[in-house]
Amino acid sequence: MNIRIIITFILSCFGLLCSFSQNIIPTRDYYVEIENEAVYHYLRDVVYEPHDNSLIDNYRKDLLYRGDWPNPVVMDIPQSTYDSLYIVCCDDETLKDSLKFHISAINKKVELYNFIPNRIYRYQIENGNDVLQQGKIYVSGQLRQIKVCSTVSNVRDLGGWKTADNMQIRYGKIFRGTDLNGTHIATKEGIDILRGLGVSAELDLRADYNKAHGVSAFGFSNDSSYGTIPTFYYSSDSGQLPSHLTDSIYLNKWQLEFQFIVNNLRQGRSIYEHCVWGRDRTGFLSFLLEGLLGMSYSDLVKEFELTYFVYYNSKSTKDSIDKVFDYIETMDGETLRDKFNTFFVSKIQAKQDDINFFRSELLEYPSSLNIIIPIIEKGNANDDEEVNEKDIVDIVNYMMGKQTSTGKFDENEADINEDNMINIADIVKIVKKIRQIR
Repeated sequence: MNIRIIITFILSCFGLLCSFSQNIIPTRDYYVEIENEAVYHYLRDVVYEPHDNSLIDNYRKDLLYRGDWPNPVVMDIPQSTYDSLYIVCCDDETLKDSLKFHISAINKKVELYNFIPNRIYRYQIENGNDVLQQGKIYVSGQLRQIKVCSTVSNVRDLGGWKTADNMQIRYGKIFRGTDLNGTHIATKEGIDILRGLGVSAELDLRADYNKAHGVSAFGFSNDSSYGTIPTFYYSSDSGQLPSHLTDSIYLNKWQLEFQFIVNNLRQGRSIYEHCVWGRDRTGFLSFLLEGLLGMSYSDLVKEFELTYFVYYNSKSTKDSIDKVFDYIETMDGETLRDKFNTFFVSKIQAKQDDINFFRSELLEYPSSLNIIIPIIEKGNANDDEEVNEKDIVDIVNYMMGKQTSTGKFDENEADINEDNMINIADIVKIVKKIRQIR
């Protein structure tokens, strides 16, 4: 039987060569673990107790990639006669949380960023009404780091963290990061990315001696959607000082910041909070907000320390967070969340109604999805260090006594169903596995 007929028949049955039919849109699925390797292990390995030594250095040293960026979805682009294409993605169930990417059609592969973790997206590669490819993107993970542009760093979504009462912080409500028009300059495309993620309010914590203080990077006017609340550096060496928790100047700042966030949430806006580096002032505000939502001590510290995946030469200020934590522990309340609540009401003078609203907007029940990235153990039949359609072709070549594409053939790798034979069953199994890892 003709080798091309065999291959075409097998692959068409499993949707990998749907383009052989003019009436069927080619379908291909992709899987991605959204957290980069260093962050993935840090989040899962580390469990802090108060006053433990920081462990962040064990995970951020010798990185060969941006520790503050997520892993991308690497998508193959089908050949076409178009100059440019759009990749449109949306949540598979709700059809919300859409992402749209405009790409050059000459690219064979593209990297897509900023998906929400633990979600299934449906996507189409299209130009007008012409759909060239479709499928699903399976996104595993918890932390949503954001790639804006190379000149901006330390941007992430506060969503995804679990609370002590088994709730989860909603994605897409509050983002934190560096400034975008001062020490760090975002490109127009970078600003568009944040707008596309839903950012519609900006909380600027830069003091009057910081570059571009008082000027919105998004062009928001100085009204309810742009809050400029000048806050001094806490300390270049020690980050957050416990004395700030009893200082009326800082307490007033936090009251204004919390009120700005609540007011914008009431208007249905998502907020980008920042200082200059997105580290101390932004980090401490986020620490207070997350404590109010009910995150555990260990997760509060880890979320704070994630900043140091980009500032490699800076020492973690976990010791100062511990001193702040000791102070919060003196507040009335049965749980850590209750103690943060007491601090907000008695020290910051926040209204309990605003706190309750803030929690209702930011918390949700965790998704029942548990996306696991499948691992392909065998299948590299032609010994080219990749498992792909070429291995299928070369298994057929081997079965027909023909030369493989590499001149090599590994029978152990080709026997993917482990029945001590090389046959059609192995081809069927490898096709399924190739679809899984995409």
